[in-house]
Amino acid sequence: MLKDTYSFDDLKFSSPLVRDLINEKSTIQKYINRFFDLDVITEQIKEKKFKTEQRNVLATAVSAQAGDIKLSDLSSANIASLRNENTFTITTGHQLNLLSGPLYSIYKIGQVISICQTLSKKYPNQNFVPVFWMATEDHDFEEINHINLFGDKIAWEKAAQKDVIAGRIELKDIEGVIETIKDKFQNPAIQEGLAAFLDTYLSSKNMAQATRKLVNFLFAHQGIVIIDGDDLALKEAFKPIAIQEVKQLQVESTVESTNKLLEADGYHAQVFVRECNLFYIQPDGVRKRLKHENEHFLIGDKNYSRSEIINLINEEPQNFSPNALMRPLYQEAILPNLAYIGGGGEIAYWLQLKSTFAAFDIPFPMLRVRDSILLTRANEVELLNELQLELLDLKIGVDHIVKDMAAEKAEEELDLSEIKTTLANLEKTLIGKADQIQKGMDTMIAAEFAKFSNAIAKIESKMLKAEKGKYEKTQKQIQKIAIRYFPNGGFQERYETILPYYLADPGIVDKLIAKLQAEKTPVIRLIQL
Repeated sequence: MLKDTYSFDDLKFSSPLVRDLINEKSTIQKYINRFFDLDVITEQIKEKKFKTEQRNVLATAVSAQAGDIKLSDLSSANIASLRNENTFTITTGHQLNLLSGPLYSIYKIGQVISICQTLSKKYPNQNFVPVFWMATEDHDFEEINHINLFGDKIAWEKAAQKDVIAGRIELKDIEGVIETIKDKFQNPAIQEGLAAFLDTYLSSKNMAQATRKLVNFLFAHQGIVIIDGDDLALKEAFKPIAIQEVKQLQVESTVESTNKLLEADGYHAQVFVRECNLFYIQPDGVRKRLKHENEHFLIGDKNYSRSEIINLINEEPQNFSPNALMRPLYQEAILPNLAYIGGGGEIAYWLQLKSTFAAFDIPFPMLRVRDSILLTRANEVELLNELQLELLDLKIGVDHIVKDMAAEKAEEELDLSEIKTTLANLEKTLIGKADQIQKGMDTMIAAEFAKFSNAIAKIESKMLKAEKGKYEKTQKQIQKIAIRYFPNGGFQERYETILPYYLADPGIVDKLIAKLQAEKTPVIRLIQL
């Protein structure tokens, strides 16, 4: 029988490190400030000192970033409330995947909204704002340039801009991939919704704007606030952190110390730490790593002294970008943030950073692993329950399942052992009678009964084959479900995208948010469509 929820331990989701965080093991305490718990949010608030000046810079920047995008009244109110000392954020972030990418990117946003809704009811004197941090400064184009639709990978090939940071990738030639996507949906009833969804890209100049429009399109009525870190005003606030990193290379030293602790506790580090954990964004949008060599810094083939790099940070902070390990520092420095919600891989590298946050005098947020979701249909659940199959059975392989089912049926209904026993007893009795008449007939009788045994074995084999044939329809049904739940051996949420589900039911986002609870312990949820 399928269950409505599974624990991460049930399905062995994420690494042992992350599962131990979820289970609040004592070995994890040294890597966090406190375990995620809405009951102790006030303790986190006390530690998150966020000045009025910082709030004003943030609210002004976020409002300016929205530009002429039509915000909901709730999103506008949330942005304005960032200026208030009783407003705090709950944040998640994601890459700028084409048309939102895999389903779990939607689940992450839904989760922060759900948590903020719960907190607002629990603490009515505080404002809690859901924030989506766009990873506009990543430059792994191959990770974001495709979606999977109905078993097909649709990729946007843009070789000329592959090394440009994601947010600045222009959409001048996006029409071709959009037409390919349109061709997948021929139902006239969904064309209006499809056009509105795709227009978020067709009406945008770059990936940052398109992602902002799409997230706003799906979540604005839930009050989402969208932030782009590629912003001069916000980078001004990042300057002290960047300068401290160049002066002291503190991220490497603190993370290396934490990595040794992780190793001693039997865990492994998620992200490799470098001597210097900054990038430089060139005028063409290409991001180059700052390499530290012999008390100098290299950007491409240009050599700079430490003081020259510090001068550059002061003069053009917008061109300095944090890597994966520094991005959390940047985020927490410019947001009145209390908790970060992310997938297992993300949370694992946050667990490398507590001592780094202390070195930069930034409060470490609570961490919550997002829920995972499996979207099911009633007929699928009914069939699996009828066959007494569990979720993990589908990963074994459909052929194996059907073979076991047929064999079990054969044991129950096609068991010829009684006939074989009767035949053996008959042979023994007949040999006994023949011996009374004439010695030496036992060999002939045994040979004849061997023919009977072979015939019965053939009959048994044909009956089993016929029984397996009855399962052909069942096998195809199970195979179809297995492909939906575990496409290419992975999990549905990491492969499929929200578009077909949205077109089938435009209210799906609200339904997901209602299911994505704010409890302290994440689970894998099965949600029937």
